[in-house]
Amino acid sequence: MKFKCDHRFRNITLAQYEALYFDEAFNEALCKSVNLQRTVLKIDRSAERIHREVKVSPDREVPAPVAKIIGSSKLEYTELVDYAFGSMRGTWHTISSVLTDKVDTRGTMAFAADGSGVRRVVEGDINVKIFAVGGIIEKFIIADVEKSYENAAAFTQQWIDSGKLA
Repeated sequence: MKFKCDHRFRNITLAQYEALYFDEAFNEALCKSVNLQRTVLKIDRSAERIHREVKVSPDREVPAPVAKIIGSSKLEYTELVDYAFGSMRGTWHTISSVLTDKVDTRGTMAFAADGSGVRRVVEGDINVKIFAVGGIIEKFIIADVEKSYENAAAFTQQWIDSGKLA
């Protein structure tokens, strides 16, 4: 099941946004604001590229019917991001802590100048291969992802407006 999160941020340049998106202090504050526990497992960063692996644990429980199907009250995952600096495009995919062989999530992120700001588009595809209930779980995950990105966008704009850019 496909999804798309499209947000515009005011009063920031493309270069500033790219730096902010990969700034660890910003990411820690952002995750705290959207109730995600975050543990950096690996960062390989050069002037040209970044590869980041982060274990993410949403601080919220899944609905009981979904929990019964997946065998866990939480959906934890490891997010892997690959990005070439200056390209304004990257890829991501996640590895679920449960039903690893039945859950496939992956997509792209892209940044573009938009007037006096930046537009960020995150697109993805979530596939849960469980007979009869996979679509229900996909809808739950997508709703949670979209809500998190909405909250993250609001936090990001507040961060920009507060003058915390480097």
